[in-house]
Amino acid sequence: MAEEVITFHWADYLVLGVFLVFSALLGAVIGFRDRKKATSKEFLMGGGDMHWIPVALSMQASFLSAIFILSTPVEIYNYGTIYSYLGISYFTAIPIAGYMYLPTFYRLRLISAYEYLEIRFNRTVRLAGAITFCIMVLLYMSVVLYTPAIALAQVTGLPVSFSIVLCGVVCTIYTVLGGMKATIWNDFIQMIVILVGLLVIICLGAEEQNGMNSVWKENEEGGRIIFDEFSPDPTIRTTFWTQTIGGTFVSLTMYASSQTIIQKFLSVKTLKKAQLSIWLATVTSVLFLILVVIVGLIMYAHFADCDPLLTGKVEKTDQMVPLLVMEVMGHLHGLPGLFIATAFSAALSSVSGSVNALAAVTLIDFIRPIYFHYKKHHISEKSSAILSRVLALIFGLITTLMGFVAQFLGDLVLQIALSIFGFVGGPLTALLSLGLFFPFVNSWGALAGLISSLGICSWIAIGAIIAKYPHPILDRSVEGCPVDVVGNESTVTSYFFNSTAMMESTIMPIAGDDGTDVLWIYKVSHMYYGLIAMVIAVVVGIVVSLITGVAKDTDPKLLFSWGDNCCCYCPRSVRDCLKCGAGEPRDEEDESLDGSVEKKEMDANGLDNDGFGEFVTEKHGIEDGHHYEDVDTGQTFRPTNVYDIDVVTGSNNNKTDASDNVAEKRSSRKSSLSSDEYDKTHF
Repeated sequence: MAEEVITFHWADYLVLGVFLVFSALLGAVIGFRDRKKATSKEFLMGGGDMHWIPVALSMQASFLSAIFILSTPVEIYNYGTIYSYLGISYFTAIPIAGYMYLPTFYRLRLISAYEYLEIRFNRTVRLAGAITFCIMVLLYMSVVLYTPAIALAQVTGLPVSFSIVLCGVVCTIYTVLGGMKATIWNDFIQMIVILVGLLVIICLGAEEQNGMNSVWKENEEGGRIIFDEFSPDPTIRTTFWTQTIGGTFVSLTMYASSQTIIQKFLSVKTLKKAQLSIWLATVTSVLFLILVVIVGLIMYAHFADCDPLLTGKVEKTDQMVPLLVMEVMGHLHGLPGLFIATAFSAALSSVSGSVNALAAVTLIDFIRPIYFHYKKHHISEKSSAILSRVLALIFGLITTLMGFVAQFLGDLVLQIALSIFGFVGGPLTALLSLGLFFPFVNSWGALAGLISSLGICSWIAIGAIIAKYPHPILDRSVEGCPVDVVGNESTVTSYFFNSTAMMESTIMPIAGDDGTDVLWIYKVSHMYYGLIAMVIAVVVGIVVSLITGVAKDTDPKLLFSWGDNCCCYCPRSVRDCLKCGAGEPRDEEDESLDGSVEKKEMDANGLDNDGFGEFVTEKHGIEDGHHYEDVDTGQTFRPTNVYDIDVVTGSNNNKTDASDNVAEKRSSRKSSLSSDEYDKTHF
């Protein structure tokens, strides 16, 4: 008699349906409530006054995707608990992002993180950074949307394409209607759903195995409890070092250079509260990692003697967790629906934040500069708000279509997506690092560092995918399977070896049966891609800057100050040495004798001293990129730093006016505003 296949009950469909409808309605309610504040800042930044607790959970939700929920337990099942050392990297990478990278963006009050690259370098570098981010997010989001679709298909029998459309449509609706506020509040609720879903499967799964002691013992006997892999060999897939050192650089790409995180960080009222959200995100990241590791241990205990991939119960490893859910609590109608809602929550939270970020980058870094170039004036706020929603809709549809591409490319896209933060996000993090930590690096060095790092890391990652170096997995078994699943003993043996051969054929290298002829660099663990990207970009960026002429007198407000932040008690001479070529702080009240602001010298070809052209506005508008026209005098000028612009009046705060002293004007204006309001009107 064949084993009964447990599928969704109507109560499970009801639970999942209620969750998806609620997510869409929440976006509609927030959008309707804030319809009178329909500005691009409100849509993209949540008005800049979000509470830090939901923002913290939303930041974590951005990368706690369905891949994390469904694939991490499989990682434990296949390779053991050594993966859990990744939690250490959270305690290093996330605070580093919150205290060394993000404060600069917060003080500049930029909607797009890549605006910083133009202020620090030039427009070419800014566009290169923005394009890199868009590529990274679109590639990753396609698989994020595809993964829960596999899970839903496993437990319902519904087509994967239906699940992709369902998830994509719901996410797009509430993002377009509610903007960043809807994204953050939906993320907050979805994180609670994920927490409840994981706790339920852990409690019921442990009960089935007679407690966690039995689960632990089963995993020890199966060789899954591994905490002593300290080999420095970078070709070993998972070790203490890949998870702690490599994991730190992978996590940095998520929290330090991704517009998705930076945008949410800037939506909090104050920098101190924004940094509190970083700490909370760190703690919750570790908590959720522990929970999914426990799910992996329970899954091994459940399938220890009857592996579902070898017996053909599932076709893909990402279907193993849904199968576990159905076998453990399929008889408790409604609970499987809750867990699938958990997977969808993880997908929705990741996709919605990324859709919002893509809309922001496209509007701020591409559309606005192009519009100003041709129209000689800015897009109106009303038009910007409409464009933000239209862009969110377009990117929601593109992401959904990319999910279909992932469906047909299968495991190849999954491997690319799991490495994407290393070989694409790593160079982007390195680019921002060159700007923040190396005052002497110029535009040539920054661009060369990005291109070389992106090129080499992409070659390594794609080469590794094609070479398919066979990292060995831990032993599996079908010895305990019922006879009606695999037949008699000879059938079991035959099936085991045939299935093993089939699995090995999918990971066999292109040269040599044992992978010995595979190029060494292709064997390196994908967890090191971020570190490799950082080293290449920094070395190339510094060398090229030294060759082409280092940047001089870089504005300290655009840099992380090693002396003031890390050696604040050191002598002044030591702190000055750590400036590495940075200029002196430029006081807002400093004025030049002729009332002008120093500009970069331009040669006959219209190139500045970095070698890249700068677009200088003629007297047709207030701002173009970072060149401005003073509304009082009509003089076109480039500020020495972003604090020189009064964004309310559009005037040059660095000019001298004999008839109307600038300092008196600013003092008068400051006295009429609270200090917080004054700070917000001056970037």
